[in-house]
Amino acid sequence: MNVISRKIRFLKRAARGLTPSRARLLNPRKAILITFMGLVVMTGPGQAQPAKHQMPGNLTIDIDLKPDGIRLLWVDAKPKFVGAVEISRRRLGMQGVSTWTILSPNAGTVLSYTDKAATPGVAWEYRVRRIGREIVDQGFAAAGRDLPAIDYRGTALMIVDETLVQDMSVRLDRFQTDLIADGWTVSRLTAPSMRDIEGDRMATLARAQDLKTRILLERTKHQGGEFAIILIGRLPMVRSGEIAPDGHDRRAFGTDLYYGDIGRDWPAKPDGTLIPSIMPDGHLDVSIGRIDFVGLAPVDKQRELKYLRDYFDNNHAWRHGKWGDPREAYAGARGQLMVETSGLVNISGADAVSAGKHNETDMQKRWLWGIDFGHHDVGTYFSAPIAKPVFALNFGSNKLAIDRPANAMNAMLASPNQTLAVAWGSRPAWRVHGMSVGETIGAAQLRTVNNGPEPGAGRESIDYLPTGLYLFFYPIWGNLLGDPTLHAFPLRPASKVRAKATDDTISLSWTESPEPGATYRVYRENPAGAFEQIGPDQINGTTFIDVAPTAGDPPRYMVRTLLRKIANAASMDVLSQGVLTPNSATK
Repeated sequence: MNVISRKIRFLKRAARGLTPSRARLLNPRKAILITFMGLVVMTGPGQAQPAKHQMPGNLTIDIDLKPDGIRLLWVDAKPKFVGAVEISRRRLGMQGVSTWTILSPNAGTVLSYTDKAATPGVAWEYRVRRIGREIVDQGFAAAGRDLPAIDYRGTALMIVDETLVQDMSVRLDRFQTDLIADGWTVSRLTAPSMRDIEGDRMATLARAQDLKTRILLERTKHQGGEFAIILIGRLPMVRSGEIAPDGHDRRAFGTDLYYGDIGRDWPAKPDGTLIPSIMPDGHLDVSIGRIDFVGLAPVDKQRELKYLRDYFDNNHAWRHGKWGDPREAYAGARGQLMVETSGLVNISGADAVSAGKHNETDMQKRWLWGIDFGHHDVGTYFSAPIAKPVFALNFGSNKLAIDRPANAMNAMLASPNQTLAVAWGSRPAWRVHGMSVGETIGAAQLRTVNNGPEPGAGRESIDYLPTGLYLFFYPIWGNLLGDPTLHAFPLRPASKVRAKATDDTISLSWTESPEPGATYRVYRENPAGAFEQIGPDQINGTTFIDVAPTAGDPPRYMVRTLLRKIANAASMDVLSQGVLTPNSATK
């Protein structure tokens, strides 16, 4: 069976599962039209537009950590409700509706629930359903007590536009070090730009296919932990689908998710445009983000370079705690972005989420998160006051078309603005609640893109409902602009780590972190280039002696600050960026 036939079979199964009596699939080689309970959820060759779906409403869950458990609250739930409240739990990171364990099938008409059996040291995910004759609404949250620090994240694959290597070498090298110092194993590739083939879709697709093959080889080498791809510069961007998530004309969208669908080819039209309007098999394998400012400076290389340099300077500042530890968030367009607003409540707490807009919110305050229907005119992001969220969703018409010049999402990454990661949201809703316990924004992308019905099953098989006001799922437009490895709750590191060798030992010393009450962990580079923890989990003071250094040349060492932090939904040990010794120890 060829690739296209397999994709068509998957879509037909999904359509049958959604609505056995009404689902229909029209010309899947060109576009997708699936109806859900008589409501169009994806657009096809006709003029149909998405309609509001009849699914569970959204329930906002806040967290109150207690000495004896985790308390869930949904005190603002509306409308008035008579029926059962069902509470379920699973380890954060598990997938599929079958993985939920029901803690209470009928807690009554309560507005809170305390889970006293939640094991400390585990990041938990909760689902709360209010059920009348059917599920009225449901919400999700992540929480945990006494969570351990995350030493190792996984593999980060930096892919750099070859035309930028010389001009950006200093900041690219520093960024690579920052990734290593955050617990990532880093691989780095250089790839041909698409600058010389702009508009040639066949040539772009050929370069993209070659790059995807190289990504597969890297993924094969690095199987453990997270895997995040960071595209830097004007690397090939394919276009795919014929769909209108923003309610405008059906069209193909630029998508980087093609690269994140590891080992799977996507069928293409003769002009080089790819066919899928949703993820072909409903799964994005790895997170992926793009840092590219050509669309904001198409004929001005120096301005493009300035945006890039400023972005990596801001990224470095955030990682090293120079922006503090902001916890507040703002939300505009709450009707459209209701699910994401609930995620902000989980991360920051209800009292720390304000009404606000990207283009109207106070510039002076640093925000952890901001979600809004931002201005469509890209010029306003440079000529008028704009908020400073570290993470953002910028919803609105045409913004999801990241291949278009002057993209308003991209503008939030460019100086003088200081957002570090931005996505579109709402259709479908981004599930960001895992960031409340230390997950990356890339993990939120995976949770969002991979949410949808299982082949042959109905809406009951969708892990996260609602998906927003409309039933969109497996979006090929679920792109992330910025660095997918970023996470909340930064910590100021130690400084000036020094190593002094004797005949049998190596003595380390460092200048303490500005964080009150901080302790430290020490890591040593192994022959493979990875840093492994040595010594106790918590080192008091600013010295350590390695009594069993590796043979041969003195290795590099890394010191990370360790501190217990209390966030809205978690008490957890947090590690700072590591600070590395020079390449050799002095005698």
